[in-house]
Amino acid sequence: MLEQLGKYRIDRVLGKGAMGVVYLAFDPHIERVVALKTVRKEMFSDAQQADLIHRFKNEAMAAGRLQHANIVSVYDYGEDSETAYIAMEYVEGVGLNTLMVPDQPTDPARIRAWMGDLLLALDYAHARGVVHRDIKPANLLITAGAQVKVSDFGIARIESSTLTQTGSMIGTPSYMSPEQFRGETADGRADVFSSAIVLYQLLTGVRPFTGSPSVVMQQILNDTPPPPSSLVPSLDPGYDAVIQRALAKSPADRYPSARAFLDALHRVGQDPATPADDDDRTVLAAGLQPYTAAPPGPPTGSVGSSAIETMTPWKREAAPELETMLSRQIGPLARLLLKKALSKAEGLDEVGELLLQHIPSEKGRQEFQQGVALVKKKLLATGTGAGIASARTTLGGGATGTAVIGADGRSAIRTPVAFDEAYVDATTRTLTALIGPIAKVVTKRAARQTSDRNEFLRLVSEHIESLPDRTRFLTEHGAI
Repeated sequence: MLEQLGKYRIDRVLGKGAMGVVYLAFDPHIERVVALKTVRKEMFSDAQQADLIHRFKNEAMAAGRLQHANIVSVYDYGEDSETAYIAMEYVEGVGLNTLMVPDQPTDPARIRAWMGDLLLALDYAHARGVVHRDIKPANLLITAGAQVKVSDFGIARIESSTLTQTGSMIGTPSYMSPEQFRGETADGRADVFSSAIVLYQLLTGVRPFTGSPSVVMQQILNDTPPPPSSLVPSLDPGYDAVIQRALAKSPADRYPSARAFLDALHRVGQDPATPADDDDRTVLAAGLQPYTAAPPGPPTGSVGSSAIETMTPWKREAAPELETMLSRQIGPLARLLLKKALSKAEGLDEVGELLLQHIPSEKGRQEFQQGVALVKKKLLATGTGAGIASARTTLGGGATGTAVIGADGRSAIRTPVAFDEAYVDATTRTLTALIGPIAKVVTKRAARQTSDRNEFLRLVSEHIESLPDRTRFLTEHGAI
């Protein structure tokens, strides 16, 4: 695996595709974790290289000009003789396509929230001259907080771009608009059409147009899909009219903008006696609670003065340096995680153990461990070190265990659980189904690092990108 690309330190592989690899990487200049999307030029002919590099530059130009909470940010574009890459926001989430269950409709409140995020993002992009042209569930990332992030602007159309658009038909057939199939210029209304297909699929559990690419093309150009309520009788029939207009064959017959589409969705199920929406009112999706901003907290780089005042002396002295070190690895989330760790832990080593699980890369964990050791040495040298005893505790007979906080709040000792080669093999088989052939390398390396089963599982599970998959993996293999 690559260790460095440009200024970026490569930490691990996030995914592989036909065109290249996506890495979890770290920008040391501004201490930021990024996702690095790469293409190896040697794998393609000169003509293919030119098209791929064109797409990369287009994605960097399109998404790079967009700064929106529901759009994956692009930070940088780079290229050398072997590789082209884009550095982008690392999103801890999964594609919407992985959350859709065939023939099973999605909860309406969730649909409204997700479609709200998507259409607001598109409205923002369209206002800045960017048309996505490939809206589909796989390009909509759902974060742990259930927020939509629109990704992959590789074939976006930029109104002011000097780059030429290659190919007459661009997009994913099942989600393309009629004008894209005809090779015509696609504006924001093409994204409205594609978004309506996503909405239809969420409402009913099925796509409105199915079959081979040629069959799908004929359906999109000529056929009208069944109304959603005919497939799901419990649905508000108001969705039928919204879908019908958004899927109109002619762009002129669709909603003129993503915002107009969203406004129409908001009106579904609304009491007819309720006044029509206006610019002075905010409409909340059914079942969603208003967002209340949290009161301003202490500036980044501080655990918080009130929290520090209640800490023991060694925690007060160690907190700022620990937060700085953790921020280098995981960003602004460091403050919250450190505060929680300091409130739970009785010793500095235990604080370190609690925080290590949040650092995604092996290199990052090693750097943080070295930093914790230096902090400990400094505290002992200054005389503030009383009470920073290691969480590792010697048990009777010379065995070692780990101090943990039980459900009753009392400190307890967890004895390491041994594992054998058969356990490693079984773990490798499960992990391979989740991350591919690299699983064998991951488990082998983890087995060399520890003899404790729980630590082994923690190390290997960090390579599982999906949080639900990671949790299921740990449960199946008996993590404590």
